[in-house]
Amino acid sequence: MIWLNNSRIIAIFAVVFLHVSAGVVTGNDVGTEYWWVGNVFDSAVRWCVPVFVMISGALLLDPNKQEDLATFYTKRLSRILVPIIFWSAFFLAWSFLKSTVKGNELTIVDLLKQLLSGKPHYHMWFLYMIISLYLFTPFFRKVVAHSSKKELLVFIAIAFVMTMLNYAYGKFITGGSKLFINWFLLYVPYFFLGHLIRQDNRNPKKSILWSVFIVSILVTFYGCYILAEKSSLEHGLYFYGYLSVSVVPMSISLMYILKAWGKPVINTSFTKKLSILTLGIYLVHPVILEIINYIQYGAGSFHPIVSVPVVTFIVFGMSAGVVYVMYRIPFIRRVI
Repeated sequence: MIWLNNSRIIAIFAVVFLHVSAGVVTGNDVGTEYWWVGNVFDSAVRWCVPVFVMISGALLLDPNKQEDLATFYTKRLSRILVPIIFWSAFFLAWSFLKSTVKGNELTIVDLLKQLLSGKPHYHMWFLYMIISLYLFTPFFRKVVAHSSKKELLVFIAIAFVMTMLNYAYGKFITGGSKLFINWFLLYVPYFFLGHLIRQDNRNPKKSILWSVFIVSILVTFYGCYILAEKSSLEHGLYFYGYLSVSVVPMSISLMYILKAWGKPVINTSFTKKLSILTLGIYLVHPVILEIINYIQYGAGSFHPIVSVPVVTFIVFGMSAGVVYVMYRIPFIRRVI
């Protein structure tokens, strides 16, 4: 479907934009001009990961898909398991190389801790989370097949309340869960919601959707500032969380906006080809970004109101180019 391919492309661009702007937020003092620019930019794209999860739910929770467990796991897990193994090893080696260049070599124990935490690199957590969702998808399909729309809505609402409370508790009280095998539970409501949004025949008013989206962004960047000023940046970053009180409505409203977008990004062929490369772009872009930062041409090298968009386009374009070349090599394409 065109709107799902569009959503993949917009979401992966937003991921790159987020990672570029995040460095501006953490690299400047709270309340300064540069920090505010980074804060607004970062807040505006916090929907990216929830949209990716909803896309997965929209595609995988179709109860009409008749697959036994062996067929499902062979098709889906092989699609993501090979990239996880390859890129986990790659990024552990990348971390070791960076630490060596800086004169502070990581030990085997340090690298093992990164792996067991589900973060051989900061962005890899998403693959570790999504593979757990895939493990339960055949059973989730049965829930969808035997539930009414009202029952699914109630389930999603309850799940959102519980996961949002859990996220807030972890952020402010306990410091968050460190066990990556539980991460997927927090994203189950988004997963189911993706299916419902795809099946929803209603067309919510765009004015309402855009209003919710814009207000959610305002609450995100201003809420972050208030908490950061009164407490700490760590607490302020609660509003950046994918289950914060502002990012949930932001993500839901944007998913409906994207669904109403019936035309391809450029043309149907280009959109389909680029959407296939999104996983690869997700995996590769941190390397490009870190190299650009290392040679001091990153977002911090000049005013972020210009540098963030410019660096984002450069990183996105270079990542897409690298992945396109990789995709054309039969054996290599399996890792992206």
